[in-house]
Amino acid sequence: MKIKKITKIRNRITIYFSIIILGLTLAVTSSISSIFSKEIIKQYNNVATEKITVISKILNENLDSIRHDSYMIENDKNIYDYMSKVNRNNSATPENNTDFFNTLSEYCKWSNYIISIIPLTTDKKIMDPLYSQYPYSELIYGNKELDNFIESGYSNKFSSPNTFPFNYENADYEKRTTITYFSRYLDKENYSLIGYLMINIKKKNLFMNIDDYCHGVFDSTFIVDKNGNLIYKIGDIDYDNIMLEKVNNDTVNVNNVKYMEFNSVIEAYPEWRVIGLISLDSLTRNLDSIRWLIYCIGIFSIAVVIFISHFTSKKITDPIYDITKAMNKFENGEWPDKLEAKTEDELKYLIISFNKMIYNIKNLIEQIYKEEEENKKLEVESMKTQLDLLQSQINPHFIHNTLNTINYLAIKNNQNEIRELIQSFNGLLRQSISTSKKLITLKDELTCTQNYLKIQKYRYGDIVKLVCNIPEELNNCLVPKLILQPLIENSLYHGIVPKGCAGTIKIDIFPQKDFIKIKIIDDGVGISKRKSTHKGFNGISLDNISERLRLYFGSEYDLKVYSKTGIGTCIEFNIPYIY
Repeated sequence: MKIKKITKIRNRITIYFSIIILGLTLAVTSSISSIFSKEIIKQYNNVATEKITVISKILNENLDSIRHDSYMIENDKNIYDYMSKVNRNNSATPENNTDFFNTLSEYCKWSNYIISIIPLTTDKKIMDPLYSQYPYSELIYGNKELDNFIESGYSNKFSSPNTFPFNYENADYEKRTTITYFSRYLDKENYSLIGYLMINIKKKNLFMNIDDYCHGVFDSTFIVDKNGNLIYKIGDIDYDNIMLEKVNNDTVNVNNVKYMEFNSVIEAYPEWRVIGLISLDSLTRNLDSIRWLIYCIGIFSIAVVIFISHFTSKKITDPIYDITKAMNKFENGEWPDKLEAKTEDELKYLIISFNKMIYNIKNLIEQIYKEEEENKKLEVESMKTQLDLLQSQINPHFIHNTLNTINYLAIKNNQNEIRELIQSFNGLLRQSISTSKKLITLKDELTCTQNYLKIQKYRYGDIVKLVCNIPEELNNCLVPKLILQPLIENSLYHGIVPKGCAGTIKIDIFPQKDFIKIKIIDDGVGISKRKSTHKGFNGISLDNISERLRLYFGSEYDLKVYSKTGIGTCIEFNIPYIY
């Protein structure tokens, strides 16, 4: 059989050219397919690893939040006083009992995770009458994990999922809806054990914000402990202990289906590990689809090269040129105009995607700026809240002592003294509890300080002399409210009064280039570092004042205390000019 010769040169060129293009296309598409497949697998692994990292980070934050809640509970004064009293004499007054359980209830209300808090004595007796009843008592006293925690010596520990407050026998995964956080309650002075806390957490609330990160990437996700106990799972695949033995990117066979495993230890609680599974079959199917897509594009490219005319080539290159110009404009820091798709082929989708990319980048930048502004506002509000809390305290013992002094003067029936004392006390009290102004003039602050010393004069007599060296031009300068009075009180109580004889407190205020320097000097007995935490009339200590200065003006504005026993104390700090 003779092969018919091709006589037309255009046909021969077309055939030869087609064969060359076909060979090159097959070679290129095969290479691209291989490289692209490897890259896709690599990228998929990177995405999965990153998702595991993000999930671990979220769980770290959740567990740290629970630890923070536990820390707040352990440092609550009502709870600490009651636990200490029960530990000392195994009894407490009904009033303290009510305050204690009301406080625990409040923590349960505002926490995002805690559903109940059960305090236990050192000998594992339940303090809460409600949980002392059946079936709660059986669940607590029969809790082996509580016994193991007590024997382990750990300061805190998370339990495996349990059924609390329900008493199910042979409960399956779905009924184990609670995780218990065990914590030792220690004495703050000698760190001796005074009790235990069982903080029950809703398991779903602890893990609910990781679901979105697991779907779409992993076929199933598991949270397990180091003993292989299942804590939480997302997906329909059953957990197998063999998963715990695998390393990252290893394969595991579950129900005759191969999966690639990604796992990571949760840093905030290393006894837990997060495990994610991705089906190798689905990954292979995706790669096959990509390979076929690449081959189809290659074959289509041959037809384009051979049969598309110069006009078509121009229609192809023009949109690309438009995109290039737009990209150059974008690189120069200008937002390009929206491109118009003039064809109905792949280039249209390229232009639409480019327009969408520019739009998304622009929105992302705007969103970042907006979030930064919101974060700044939140920081400012947080600082304002802290300042309000620091200034909203008032010591009832001081009011009590003042009223006793007034009563004493009333007995003496010296009305002038009573009037002066009441006026001084009212001025001081009004300035202390007022929340409308955070900053007051230096003159008003000195008036507040003088009112305080007038009150103390009736208590201690002429034991102290106040000397003020203040330039008149600084009288209207603004300072934080109640910044001088606690310092004068500190000098009086810890310097002059222990001295046993009259002394002098001097206030030196003088301007500097960028700030005002303020010194409080007394010739008392000197103060120790421990006394710097003493809280006076307004519940404000030296440490408190130092923190207020940093919150108002920054970390460079701090309180400095110089003291020498038998000679006296000098407290100095700086405040920027504010009018």
